[in-house]
Amino acid sequence: MRVTIGQFDPVLGDKAENIVRMIRIMEQASEASADIVIFPELSLTGYFIQDVDAKLAEPINGVSIQSIQEKSRSLRLHTILPWPELAEDGSVYNSACLISDMGEMIGTYRKVHLYETEKEVFTAGNEFNVFETKIGRIGLMICFDLDFPESTRILNLKGADIVLSPTNNMVPYQRYHEAYVRSRSMENELPIVSCNRIGNERDLTFFGESTAYDAYGNQLIKLDSKETIQTAEIPINQQRDPNLQYKENRIPKIYEQLTNLQ
Repeated sequence: MRVTIGQFDPVLGDKAENIVRMIRIMEQASEASADIVIFPELSLTGYFIQDVDAKLAEPINGVSIQSIQEKSRSLRLHTILPWPELAEDGSVYNSACLISDMGEMIGTYRKVHLYETEKEVFTAGNEFNVFETKIGRIGLMICFDLDFPESTRILNLKGADIVLSPTNNMVPYQRYHEAYVRSRSMENELPIVSCNRIGNERDLTFFGESTAYDAYGNQLIKLDSKETIQTAEIPINQQRDPNLQYKENRIPKIYEQLTNLQ
C-alpha cells in the first residue's frame, strides 16, 4: 500500500486555509502514485478549537468534508481526514473519516481515549473500526489511542491489514511516540503509520517525527520536525513469524481481569 504522510502545521480556526494546504498535499500524493493520504489529528481546524470557536465542528456531510471528498474523487485517491465531528445529538467527537478514491464516505472513527484537555470539548467514541477497501482492510485510531495496547489488539483481531493513526503528539513525548508505534506493530505483527503535526498551540509544541513501521517493527519512515510530505510503500500481509503466533497464543479468559480490576 502506497501511503503519503502529510505532516504540516494546521492554522487554528482557519478551515479554508487548512483545506487549501491539504488539497496541495493530496495533489503531491497523487503525483507520487499514492493509494492513500493521511493527515494529522484535527488537521481541518487545529487542536484547541475551544479557544476560537467550538462551532468549527462539522457534521459528516459538512461543506469542508465534501470538498475533500470531491478532491479524492478527482485524484482517485483514498484520504484520511481528521476533523471535529458534530453529531446529530449535538455531541462533538475527535474523528477521522476514510474517503474512497471515488469520493465516497467509507466510514468514520471517533477517538476513544481522549487526552485531558480534549475532554473540555469532545465526547469519547466507543468502538474501534476496521474498514474494508479495495486497497486493504484499514484500522483507524487517533493519537492517545496508540498509548493503550488494547486499541491496536482489537483492530488486529478485527482483521486489519494496516493501522493508520493521525496524531497531535507534543514535546516532551518523542520517545513515547516512537516506542509505542514500534511496540504496537511488533506485538500485533501489523504495519502502523502515524502522521503527527508540527507547530505550536497554547503552550504545546508538536514535534512531528511522523513514522511508519512494518509488521516486524522495522522503521520505514521517520520525518523530522518540519513540514514534510513523504510517500512510501508499506507492505501489508507480510509473512508472520510461525514461532510467535500472538493471536493464537492469547488466553482471553485470563484477560477478563483487565475489565474487573481497577
